[in-house]
Amino acid sequence: MLFVPSVEQGTLVRRGDELARFVRADSGLTLRSQVPTSYAAVIEALGAGQADVAWIPAFAYVLANARYGAEARLQVVRSVDRYGVVITRTAPGEPTRLENLVDAKIAFPSTIRGRLRAMLVELLDEAAPGWVEVPVADDREAVWALVERRDGVVAAASRHVVTGPNDLVGDGRRELEHDRPGTLVETRIIRRTDQAAPELSKVYYGCVMTRSDSGVNRLADLAGQPFAFSDETSTSGHIFARALLQRGGVELGRVLFAGGHPNAVQAVADGKVAGAAAFYSPPSPANERDGTRVGDARFLIVKNMATQEERDAFLATVRVLALTDPIPNDVCCVRRGFPETTWQRFEASLQRFLATPDGQGAYYDLVAGVAAEPCVDADFDDFRDALKRTGVSASKLLEAAEANLERKRAAGRSGP
Repeated sequence: MLFVPSVEQGTLVRRGDELARFVRADSGLTLRSQVPTSYAAVIEALGAGQADVAWIPAFAYVLANARYGAEARLQVVRSVDRYGVVITRTAPGEPTRLENLVDAKIAFPSTIRGRLRAMLVELLDEAAPGWVEVPVADDREAVWALVERRDGVVAAASRHVVTGPNDLVGDGRRELEHDRPGTLVETRIIRRTDQAAPELSKVYYGCVMTRSDSGVNRLADLAGQPFAFSDETSTSGHIFARALLQRGGVELGRVLFAGGHPNAVQAVADGKVAGAAAFYSPPSPANERDGTRVGDARFLIVKNMATQEERDAFLATVRVLALTDPIPNDVCCVRRGFPETTWQRFEASLQRFLATPDGQGAYYDLVAGVAAEPCVDADFDDFRDALKRTGVSASKLLEAAEANLERKRAAGRSGP
């Protein structure tokens, strides 16, 4: 079983060994965990039959599938804690409390579901009997219906995560502000659920960041400006972010590759560039507890700050402007021809491992996930199409990743 060298190698080796030992003891399968030095080594091992199972990014999987017939079996699932909010307009005479929404029409996104929907509905039923649901597609559309006074809508519901004070992500109000400046002034949150509800996700995003005082308020404002991508090989910090900018017709000025996500964020903070691209994930409960507040690339910087005042000032200064299209989480795949009965034994043992507290901790360190859900190759067709639209093939992305790893190894060999 192989893992790509995505985080600190010692952690991957230690945690991978824990998983391998559990599977051996639980299922009787002979299993060894290894962390090769490159993406290519993992893919080649699958093709040569030297590896049975591998945990790899989506771009590496689609290449392993095309070249060697590797088969997707599981996808990493991550968890986000989201609150529910009720939003109204700020104009005089508009509702300021849930009790003012009796018999009112409320735009309610289909993206609010499960436990979060139940909590919001319970709040509204208790405080505003007779309220009427106006179904809409997502959080942004709910707020749009509110500010445009569509269909008699008096309030909007939205999912919400804690984020930086000037970010244009986190709920429907902030998302709409990017394309409709003034939305945040015209609306307000009148109620947030007391608790957050976990939302499971098999995707993450890239994002574009800028300084709050840069005068960049939408993507179009970046035209002709200096810009930093995280790394040439990064799906979130380059490929999908560049596609987002190109789709918006944004012709950048001087472009540089910062050599990593935190470097790109710091370049924005220091005013060296007008904008930068990095990965984005909503905050986890741990981010709220430790005061880092965010789960995106800014976390890599604020986690090292000594005081909450420093963290808050940084998050107010560097803001998220927009998100890319979704990117699939990592994939657990097997080599071509791997015996189905052996896979079933492995997967059953893996799921039992994930059901233990120690297993959950190890799995999070390995792939930043909380679960592993079955998947098939067709689940990645949209991702293949998205890569094609960017003009970047999976093989070119792999070649760039390999070149980058070789440069890092060479730098290490030539160091003191």
